[in-house]
Amino acid sequence: MNPTLGAVLIGFGFLVWELCVWFPGIKALRTNAVAYLGGLLPFLICWCIGALTVMVVGGLVGWIGDTALWGLNTFGDGLLIYGVGAQAGTAPGSTAAPLTQGGLFMTALVLLGFLARRKRGATGSKWRGWGSGIGLGLSAGIARYAAVPLASGVNLAGAWFTGVIA
Repeated sequence: MNPTLGAVLIGFGFLVWELCVWFPGIKALRTNAVAYLGGLLPFLICWCIGALTVMVVGGLVGWIGDTALWGLNTFGDGLLIYGVGAQAGTAPGSTAAPLTQGGLFMTALVLLGFLARRKRGATGSKWRGWGSGIGLGLSAGIARYAAVPLASGVNLAGAWFTGVIA
């Protein structure tokens, strides 16, 4: 399933929401930027997990990713059509980045970790990151710079990890 402009709208909406909630102010960033940038780490990690979820083509995880993307498409298109009077359309998309067997293995492990920690820490930030990753993970402009290196890294990590334990 390809993302529509509605899913891209929701994905960027979650991103803007997170940045607005996180932003400590210019003065605080000038004094200790590293400490404040660490606050974006849960969002960023969960964004990557959301992008990986939507890249999986088959199985239960693929169904979860497709269902979440369908929901973002539907809700976002509704916001565009009934909220501001725009027309919905398909966003320029890319095909799911190919995940190898090792990449799928690592994606399953990462998703298990995500689900295990779902109620700990900044829960809103995690779910916004996951939703943003789902909405933006397959859009062409984002996938070119984020999803392809992410899939390559997961594939490499999966090949190494499964090679070590097998």
